[in-house]
Amino acid sequence: MRNFFALFSAFLLAGVCLASPIGDELASFDEGLDAKVFVPNVTLTKNPQTVKVKITVTNPFQEPMPFYILKQTKHGWEIIKLGGALPASTTTNLELNIELSYEKESRKNQRFAIVGKGPQDRLYGLYFEIKENWTEYERSIRDKLGMALTIFVPLMGLVIIVLVASLAHFAYGEKDKDRIHKTMFLFTQKKEPETFEQKFADVFLHPFAILIEILFIVVLIAILADGLAAEIGLNDALQIIAISGLGAFLLPFIYFASAWLFERHEEGKSLRLFASMFIWGMFAAFLALITTSTIASGQIGQLAPYFLVAIILIAPIAEEFFKGIGILFVSGHKDYDDTLTGLLMGFSCGLGFAFIENWFYFSAKINPFEIGFYEWGMMMLYRSFFNSLAHGCFTAAISAPIGYLRSITHLRRYARLAFIPGLFLAIIIHTIFNLSALADTLVVASQEIPFFIFNPMLIIVLVSIFFLVLVFAVIDEKKRRLHQNALQTAKKVKQ
Repeated sequence: MRNFFALFSAFLLAGVCLASPIGDELASFDEGLDAKVFVPNVTLTKNPQTVKVKITVTNPFQEPMPFYILKQTKHGWEIIKLGGALPASTTTNLELNIELSYEKESRKNQRFAIVGKGPQDRLYGLYFEIKENWTEYERSIRDKLGMALTIFVPLMGLVIIVLVASLAHFAYGEKDKDRIHKTMFLFTQKKEPETFEQKFADVFLHPFAILIEILFIVVLIAILADGLAAEIGLNDALQIIAISGLGAFLLPFIYFASAWLFERHEEGKSLRLFASMFIWGMFAAFLALITTSTIASGQIGQLAPYFLVAIILIAPIAEEFFKGIGILFVSGHKDYDDTLTGLLMGFSCGLGFAFIENWFYFSAKINPFEIGFYEWGMMMLYRSFFNSLAHGCFTAAISAPIGYLRSITHLRRYARLAFIPGLFLAIIIHTIFNLSALADTLVVASQEIPFFIFNPMLIIVLVSIFFLVLVFAVIDEKKRRLHQNALQTAKKVKQ
């Protein structure tokens, strides 16, 4: 477990922690160091793996010699160990534990250096290499992928099929024809929309528009598969994409099914309405990815702190904006008429977004070859469970205020204005969420705490607030229903 969190922390910090200029300076030593290095022939079967290197080094000077162990990376030389000081005028035997990490190459030679600082700060050093053979490790990962493809993928697929069938049953299985029409995913409606905003929402919810959104998602996955295949091979890429796709989809879809079934029990709103928002969330992930990638492409290699800015600010703005636009487009629909509907529609949209974001993350950002198969599975479970709920809550902050204003007759015309403060709130919450994730990363990387704490606690708080608003929305909806029934009864008495 500690290994999993350390790997995750190291990955998140990658891109903002480049090689130190001090490492490059030390690697350009003045003279050779009187040392011998023995590297054992170790079979690499896990990632990362520690190799014990034995070094015999002589300090010829009459004063202690501080020494460093350096590693050559793509960005230059970095210090991986501050070795202390070698005693004066002695020969010392050292045993160093050097951690090796898989970098998408079956075989490679990794360069290291031991550097001592002598009198007048002159540098004395020796380069040495470790020959890495990761073929056994790659074989074990492929075996585990094959096992997952044989066992877990069919099980996850079966669960998804059962859920889809259950939703279809509830959506199509009502005996009452009016109820059927209200819950079916139809291409057309019984009557033409009465207002422009209803017409606009109906166009947005039309199956043809939804099909276009899905096609863009397919293009994104095709691009993802092509890029991954170029790195690790087509067969491995397809297996990873299939497993990660189902793994990323299962929990968000369970959350979505639960949300719609609850809404159906309370109000009987259309599955079409909620499913289209889930799909829009998927499409919003595509738009956000293109936007943030375009912005980042002009900054990579120029300024490392930019990555922190992107994590903390740019991503929340882009992601919440594109998710929120879908909510705004549909806000004129006749069934978008109360807080409960708005809350659960936004939640559904966020779940769709989380599905695609996680799928991309599990395939393109990390994969089982890079962090290990079991660590990959744990990461998939962690992000699917927590981040899906988080994204659902973010978007619900946009959609619930719109639904609340639409439930009040004299404020209905101003409901769309609630989009602005709702979006601002969602961006703030999302930014705090990213900051908490960064705080967890730094704490785990420093080995003060072996597990995440800030991010999960924040999500628990968000979900708690979500359920409080849900309870308020249900109570408010029941009050409105009772009031409407009372008015209808009064009209009948007068007649």
